[in-house]
Amino acid sequence: MHTASLAFRFGLAELRWITAGLWGHVRWFHRFWFVVVMFTWLAADLLESWKPFAIVGAIALYFALWARFYPESYYRAISRPLWRRELWLDLIETWPLLMEECGLTSVVIDRAGEKHLRVPSIDSKHWRHNELVLAPGLLTGQTVEDFQAVADRLRTTVGATHIRVTGDLSPTLSFTFGDALAETVNRGLPDAGEPWDGHSVWMGVDTTDDDWWLRIAGTHTLVAGSSGSGKASLVWGVTIGLGPAIARGEAQVHGIDLKGGVELGMGKSLFTRYAVTPAEAVVVLEDAVEAMSARLERMAGNTRQHTASTDEPLVVVLIDEVAALTSYIEDRDLKNRARTAMSLLCSQGRAVGYTVVACLQDPRKETIPNRGLFTQMVGLRLRDREETSMVLGDGAIASGALCHKIPLSSPGIGYVVPEDGSEPVRVRAAFVDDDLIRAAAERFPAPSTIPVVLPEPTEKPRSSRARTRTKPDTEGTAS
Repeated sequence: MHTASLAFRFGLAELRWITAGLWGHVRWFHRFWFVVVMFTWLAADLLESWKPFAIVGAIALYFALWARFYPESYYRAISRPLWRRELWLDLIETWPLLMEECGLTSVVIDRAGEKHLRVPSIDSKHWRHNELVLAPGLLTGQTVEDFQAVADRLRTTVGATHIRVTGDLSPTLSFTFGDALAETVNRGLPDAGEPWDGHSVWMGVDTTDDDWWLRIAGTHTLVAGSSGSGKASLVWGVTIGLGPAIARGEAQVHGIDLKGGVELGMGKSLFTRYAVTPAEAVVVLEDAVEAMSARLERMAGNTRQHTASTDEPLVVVLIDEVAALTSYIEDRDLKNRARTAMSLLCSQGRAVGYTVVACLQDPRKETIPNRGLFTQMVGLRLRDREETSMVLGDGAIASGALCHKIPLSSPGIGYVVPEDGSEPVRVRAAFVDDDLIRAAAERFPAPSTIPVVLPEPTEKPRSSRARTRTKPDTEGTAS
């Protein structure tokens, strides 16, 4: 009896699903359902049979079953093309009204005194995954900034999730429908024998659901994000992504954790050098500058570009909460030494295989004065538009990189402005849990570690002022 009840419930659920699928097809074909019904009715009348209705029903049932049991292929072959066509037809129909409501039209008066509304044309369009990319033509006197100013109104009216307005001489509108980054991406452990191209590491996915590769070699990366925005995913994404290269000796990571080791301590064996206090961090930075200078001398006259190898590995200086080193510490001497060492690494290190990856919460210039030396920016969730502008620049905001509008429920989502200054890319870093960190530390330990040796403290000499005491002459002279 129990088995029969379960079978009945399962059959009822399947029937509901298939019915919903049939209704979905009717909904997609609502623009010409009348034509389908009329032709079917005409065929039935001519043949004096109900077979045409049976054939149409069988075809609809076939598609419903296809969607039920092979949803991925059905989506690629049927559902997505129909959805794209439906969306495109709706956009074409409402385009003149959309342009008029957004103030992107102009009125021209002909010689007869009649007014004519001029609307920007759509010169080209194409789909890129879940993005509809349009290239509208500009009217006389229009600029790309005119479209950027009303970007949010365009996005809302069209019903898109995100919009990017790019271009210099002519605008390109990229409407994103749905969110490929809505679901959390989990990171896996790389294979020990996985080859490394010597440049980039896999970090997650971008807004088109393609792999996101972050360039490490030859760049200096600044990651800015509020508390809970997902900076740890980037810190560990870089470290674990370099894991096979670390184990082979092709890369070294010098970890600086100014939270007392809370963040990086779990994977300590991955780091060639490891510092948890400002004093230790300054030693690591200054030693890196010294080693960088020695490599510069070795490369001078031989090559202009470093290639990672076991003899000359890529050295990544990874700093978690860099502001604690460059701004928050009270020791002025340590602060100045840290700033000087970081400036030297960022200005001279990229060509010789020394790169800096720094994370912080407060992107103000007072917090990190050498911010301009970082060539690649990653903006996670930030507090306001001003902070977004500090990290990515005003041009990135105009292009749709709105870090201050990333919701609290989406850690790891952010925007990347590559080194070449191209348009910002919306990405999501893969989530890294504690078990993965422990597994990576066990599988990819650094071949050797270099301890951080602090210099012996020297007692500052007390400043003393020489005092000359003169004993007054109390003996009088007889007159």
